[in-house]
Amino acid sequence: MAGEKDIAGDYLREVGLRIKKRRTAKKLSLEKLGLEVGLTRMQMHRIESGYNITLKTILKLALALEIKPDALIKSKIRFKKEDLEKLVNASKASRQRKKS
Repeated sequence: MAGEKDIAGDYLREVGLRIKKRRTAKKLSLEKLGLEVGLTRMQMHRIESGYNITLKTILKLALALEIKPDALIKSKIRFKKEDLEKLVNASKASRQRKKS
């Protein structure tokens, strides 16, 4: 729906920005960090841009960046029950479209 806040996208972009800040502070290129964790430069770029990632990837990045995983995934965003409902309903709608 137009004008609705994309809470998941906002959160993922925030995590990506945190990863990018830590990477640049350590003077690592996208390619070098990617090689350390088994990802391509393009995959690293996508993560820093807010692409969804697994907890396993968070752990790998945290180890490579010498930071605790929770420091990468903490958020200033305040989540509400309605946000969860929107995410669940969006997932259901997406699955329904794929079945059609």
